Amino acid sequence: MKKPQMITVELLSDATFSRGEGTAGVVDIEIEHDEFGLPFMGGKTLHGLLRDGWLSMEGSFPELRSAADRIYGPPGDLAETSILRIGDAELERAVKEWVAWSVRRKHNPLSPGQILAALSDIRAQTSEERESGAPAETTLRSTRVVLRGLLFISPLTWLAEPTTDDLRCLALGVLAARHAGLARHRGRGLVRLALDGDHEMTHRYARGEELEL
Repeated sequence: MKKPQMITVELLSDATFSRGEGTAGVVDIEIEHDEFGLPFMGGKTLHGLLRDGWLSMEGSFPELRSAADRIYGPPGDLAETSILRIGDAELERAVKEWVAWSVRRKHNPLSPGQILAALSDIRAQTSEERESGAPAETTLRSTRVVLRGLLFISPLTWLAEPTTDDLRCLALGVLAARHAGLARHRGRGLVRLALDGDHEMTHRYARGEELEL
């Protein structure tokens, strides 16, 4: 049976994959990014996103509950007993290699800050006074967002051979994941996920079809 090797994450709207802190003098809420300024989504964040997607529909698939424990791990699984490891969702390798070269080159190198600025934007927002409608004092906050249209790839590592039910459970979580990051209820973070970048194949896994190698 063919097993997927990666999950692709396509940004359909700007998103904020926050690292829980800001950058002094720049933004109050910063996004996850590496040493070259390239944004990414942590593997644990993606794992939580898939689990939440699965939990939203588990009542309709009682026969897959044991498979869910194998794929996502049981609740409070500190020992990480699941058979699947989900890596960080990063930009394509060719992009990473080009950016690394451009930052390290001797003549006119780009800075990580320039790379980050090219792939992101900064949004400002504030609360309003109920009576006057004017901006409330000390509520102005700036947030960095990753620009829509980018494609991230998360590698999958299998510690055991998955069953058809295992792959079905994973595919259902992938299809259910529609939003990610902060402000997901305000139009940000609309995403489209797929196994191996193939949406039709993902739907086939979700239907319980076995795919040949």
